[in-house]
Amino acid sequence: MLKRVFSPYKIGSCVIPNRLFVPAMVMNYCTDDGMITDRYIRYMEEKAKGGWGLIITEDYAVQEHGKGYFGIPGLWKDEQIEGSRKLTDTIHQYDSKIFCQMYHPGRQTTMQVTQNTIPVAPSATVDPLMMTPTRELSVEEIHQLVQDWGKAAGRVKEAGFDGLEIHCAHGYLMAEFLSPLVNKRVDEYGGCFENRIRLLDEVYTAVREAVGPDFPIQIRVSGNEYVQGGRTEAETCELCVHLEDLGVDSINVSNGVYASKPKDQIIAPMFTDHALNMNIAEQVKKLVNIPVLVANRINDPRMAETLLAMDKADFIGMGRGSLADPYLPEKAKNGQLDCVRYCIGCLQGCEGYLLYQDPATCLVNPRVGREYEDDLKKADKPKKVMVAGAGPAGLVAAETAALRGHDVTVYEEQEEIGGQFRSAAYPTGKGELSTFASQLRTSLMNLNVPIILNTPVTEDLIEAEKPEAIILATGAKPLTLPIDGIENAVTAEDILLGRKYAVEGPVVVCGGGEVGAETAQYISTVNHDVTVLEMQDSILNDMMPMTKICLEDLMRDTGVKVVTEAKVSSIGKDSVSYTNSEGEEITIPAETVVSAFGYKAYNPLEEIAKKYYVEVYTVGGAVKAGNAIAATKEGYEAGLKI
Repeated sequence: MLKRVFSPYKIGSCVIPNRLFVPAMVMNYCTDDGMITDRYIRYMEEKAKGGWGLIITEDYAVQEHGKGYFGIPGLWKDEQIEGSRKLTDTIHQYDSKIFCQMYHPGRQTTMQVTQNTIPVAPSATVDPLMMTPTRELSVEEIHQLVQDWGKAAGRVKEAGFDGLEIHCAHGYLMAEFLSPLVNKRVDEYGGCFENRIRLLDEVYTAVREAVGPDFPIQIRVSGNEYVQGGRTEAETCELCVHLEDLGVDSINVSNGVYASKPKDQIIAPMFTDHALNMNIAEQVKKLVNIPVLVANRINDPRMAETLLAMDKADFIGMGRGSLADPYLPEKAKNGQLDCVRYCIGCLQGCEGYLLYQDPATCLVNPRVGREYEDDLKKADKPKKVMVAGAGPAGLVAAETAALRGHDVTVYEEQEEIGGQFRSAAYPTGKGELSTFASQLRTSLMNLNVPIILNTPVTEDLIEAEKPEAIILATGAKPLTLPIDGIENAVTAEDILLGRKYAVEGPVVVCGGGEVGAETAQYISTVNHDVTVLEMQDSILNDMMPMTKICLEDLMRDTGVKVVTEAKVSSIGKDSVSYTNSEGEEITIPAETVVSAFGYKAYNPLEEIAKKYYVEVYTVGGAVKAGNAIAATKEGYEAGLKI
């Protein structure tokens, strides 16, 4: 079925066993001084076990102060070789090949990460996202950088990697020299195309001399930087022809820089088109005779097969797809596509955590980065486990406990599984969220875990079933505030799940958090008179920044009106009254009023469950109403503890 995906192909002298590759992704699992950790090795090994043809490491720093994150690896000194050798030896126990990505962040870093060293760039410009002052590299420093890159490349080969990738994308230092947006130099390294590619030419020459003629060297480029004044597809095509002439073995096509708009980002949100780089990759492939790789917003093996069939590229990358399910290739090869845990593009774990320099994780796969802690081995004594609630926390808890050999049954009081994830999939652009609950259902079916719907857990049920452990995942309920006339409002879930409709007359949504704003935008696709009232001075304060910007754009496009610093005081049958920042009472018409004041924890069973002397674990919204990434993490941990 997926013949192209699982056919071998060569990059230089290296035979890659299939066409699926893991592009570089920062995870922050290494030490501050660039040393490889067992955590990082186990994380990478899981992908090799899962059958990825090529695994590309995250950014290896070539200079001590050339880092954009605290926890990335490095090869700027010989002492770092041993750890990387352990990594490559581990990967080579399997069929996968592993390339080392080498980079320097340039201006896309902070002085906290660079140990109070001023970041460097081709010219003294400030990155709009990082907002950190930089200084211009001198010619002497450029020459030193070239030497350091060559020395680091020698260590790459000594460490046993199968190839290396020079990172010339995403707005990092090499890309900055290539881009007229950042490179304002007037010496031999700036100005015309020939000058702007000079550093790359010199680095490639130094790297090639260090690794020899038969060691694969790949270049990663942004096909379009998606910033005004940056490099576009036209010059990228020119660049790729030059790279082949230079002797490069393959080209990895990506997109964007840190300052790109969210939908054009390096780590694209769920609002971005799938396979957004496929057309520029195709153009490059028509121009060169070396392999072309493409990535970003590709998460489906069938999509990979189709892109190969259309001759868009030779290899298909799924970075976040490999986080969501390290075993995606193996499942696809065995025809188990309904068993794949698909990436939903939420960015909460893979990017959201990195914004705060924390180690990355994954909402749909909370095991990511924790492989070194346990191997999900079978429990010494299997137990009878009752799970109350079939939202994300309960389903993940049930799956984890079942994988460890426990006898698990899930009870859900609603007619469907998914909890709040059911309604969360309805707003514009979020349909993929439903794949998470759907796949968990398949996983539990395969583990022979019953899911009993329309059945709330009660004291009588606990007494009758006599479980040895109970996981309480009863979730959260919509928060109802003591507002005069609140009974006249409907909940956001009522609207999203189709229990109520708001297609006629003015609509007022009370609450401008993620749920309220998404519901308002959802309604505005069929009703163009929608107003959001938010008590704080801005909306969406609980939403991840990149997705927040996308949603705000959608709200503007559909004409949603937003009133901030508005405290709702009463709700009538056809109006809403609120107090503004000046203390004035204002009344506006409302055919429908939506209550979206947030959620509160719902946990009616804990004291009851503890009466029966069983193990009791409370997870997710039953502990604290919040986002799903905390819920799945807690569900996973509960499943491990039993």
